[in-house]
Amino acid sequence: MKTGLKIIVPWLVTTVVSVIGSQTAIAKEICTPLKLVGGEGSSVTKTVSQPTIPSPLPGINITKDNWNTDWAVPTLTKFDYFKATVTSKGGIFNIAFYVKYNDGTAQQFFDQRGVEITADKPLVITAAPGSQQDPYQVNLFNGGLDRIGNTFTASVVGCTKK
Repeated sequence: MKTGLKIIVPWLVTTVVSVIGSQTAIAKEICTPLKLVGGEGSSVTKTVSQPTIPSPLPGINITKDNWNTDWAVPTLTKFDYFKATVTSKGGIFNIAFYVKYNDGTAQQFFDQRGVEITADKPLVITAAPGSQQDPYQVNLFNGGLDRIGNTFTASVVGCTKK
């Protein structure tokens, strides 16, 4: 009888530990798509444009770049973190990701030049701003003279862990 216990107990302990370990590793994540500022929906597709060229007249530009995209964070909604997803059929990009606050400050969470994005390898950026202030927008910068003509699609979600 003791021999049978030696064989059964290690298997039982291993199984229980495996099940308990896998249950604790699964955290429920609830994510909400953020709405574009000045646009429709929560996703945007852009082709990197030429840079802004100012005119000699104050406040007037000859051209305006499309290198920045903002998403609104709903008022009175607390997210633990934000996730930006950038996809492309293929291209190299200069990307930065910011969380913006009501006091005029912004916190940068990502800043990288030469990011290669392919159809099967999207870029996912996670930003956890902490609890010092409630953000009102998140911003994705994607541009640069050396990136004109590259096309991408981007979206941002706000997430909470339950």
